Amino acid sequence: MPAKHVGGAALAVLLLASVAASSPPAPPRRMDRPASVYGAGWSTAHADAGNTDYSPVVGARNLTPAWQRGFSGSIYLGATNDAAGRVYVTTNGTGCHLHALDTATGKTAWCSGEVDREAIASSALLDRDGRIYLADGKAMHSFDADGNLRWETPIVGTPLSAQFTPAGNLVFITHIGRVYVLDRETGEPVLPPVELIPGAPDTDDTRACMRGTAECPSSNTLAVDLATGRIFFTFWDKGAPAADIRAMQLTEGDDPSIRPLWRNESLPGGSATSPDLSADGSRLYVGDNEGGIHALDTATGDTIWSHDTGYAAGGSSSLSPDGLIMPAGGGDGALMAIRDAGDRAERVWTKEGLVNRGIPVQAAGGVAYATVSAALGNDLVVVDTATGAELDRERLPGATLFSVGTTVAPDGTVLVPTITGELFAFRPG
Repeated sequence: MPAKHVGGAALAVLLLASVAASSPPAPPRRMDRPASVYGAGWSTAHADAGNTDYSPVVGARNLTPAWQRGFSGSIYLGATNDAAGRVYVTTNGTGCHLHALDTATGKTAWCSGEVDREAIASSALLDRDGRIYLADGKAMHSFDADGNLRWETPIVGTPLSAQFTPAGNLVFITHIGRVYVLDRETGEPVLPPVELIPGAPDTDDTRACMRGTAECPSSNTLAVDLATGRIFFTFWDKGAPAADIRAMQLTEGDDPSIRPLWRNESLPGGSATSPDLSADGSRLYVGDNEGGIHALDTATGDTIWSHDTGYAAGGSSSLSPDGLIMPAGGGDGALMAIRDAGDRAERVWTKEGLVNRGIPVQAAGGVAYATVSAALGNDLVVVDTATGAELDRERLPGATLFSVGTTVAPDGTVLVPTITGELFAFRPG
């Protein structure tokens, strides 16, 4: 599907007075990647700025249970972690909604009630200086490494996790379609908020964001190309027949601006998957709610190929640097791997005996970790990404239902949170 490029009068309506109302130039040529302000480890909801759900840590092929924690309420997203040995998880139960745990033991280092229960919509974002950034339904907050509040900035709507920009600022989109760029040190706006739906009230039900339907216009985490400043996100405009995928150009410095580049209306039924950016920045992958996965050209927004998985994924895909895609589970969908073969997608393998009950993650060394259905519950399996062969299996005790974002710590610890409020840790065996 060809993309629609945005300019002229539509630009003025979309961005109001805060952004230049003129047809955007072609996206800039890819440059050398600048020094990243992301922390070492799994420092954002989907691992990195590109939402790849991939860890460069060489993954263990055999695991052993380390610890288990139960929290009041639910967990909606993966636990982020840092090189200092901390794990961060958000919950919507009583008391604290942001928890910092010791990676080795699972014991609480500190917890914060500064954020409200809407913070469950995001994973904590971590920078290289050990600071934490997390929004709720009222403000974006920043904490120091000990949990002390550094600053908070009021916002309208609830983001689904934030990212860093090439210049090290904070960028996020709230569920009603309001784009913010904040100074990481002070929380001050770098430019005025951009209203993708001008005047939209903060009334939409954030529960709709779990399925990416029309009641939650911006229901996923944006991807950022740190080499070009382009941002990519899914969006369902008011009254539109389907959701779309969009690109905007962020310019920082003395005269900051953000302007639309293109949009591709290729997401029937909406989308519960955040867009994944390829390692070279040339392709974007995103799923719809009718079982399709699409590869788009990041420069033009044109669809390169589409592939039918046979089910609607209930979360984001994992993408390896060489283009191996492992979709999240949904319904009775089997664990599978798809490869980008240039002008088409190729099904590498499908394991019908492994019903995918979560969001898998790939790691260096050709392994992946996935939650699969088992008798009276779920198991965590380690699979060979080349063949799908099962290498190890560990039990997830209790009625865990669905895992919501497996992550990998710098020491190889695998962290498995579940919708029921459990967090399991497994060490390399």
